[in-house]
Amino acid sequence: MIIDYILIFVFQIVFNIFKTLEIKYTYEDKLKELLFNSIWINLTSLCTAYYSLDNLFNHNYFVIPVYIAGSIIGKWLSMRGFDLIIKKGNNNM
Repeated sequence: MIIDYILIFVFQIVFNIFKTLEIKYTYEDKLKELLFNSIWINLTSLCTAYYSLDNLFNHNYFVIPVYIAGSIIGKWLSMRGFDLIIKKGNNNM
C-alpha cells in the first residue's frame, strides 16, 4: 500500500511539471515539444488515475491528501523550484 502512495505522489509531481511545460511550449509555439509532452501528460494522468481510483474504490481515502500534496509540490517545482536551481547553477559559473 505504501508503494501506491509513493507512485501517486511521484506521478502527480511529474504530471504537474508536464502541465506547466505544456503552457510554456504552447506560448513559445514549439509544436514538436508540445506533442511529445502531451504523450507524457496522458501517460502520467492514466497512471495517477489508476492508482488513485483503485485505492478510493477500496475505501482508502488517505490517497486524497497524497494526491493533493503531489500536485502542490509538482506545481511549486515547475514554477519556483527549477528557477532556484538554475539561479544557483549560474552563480557557480
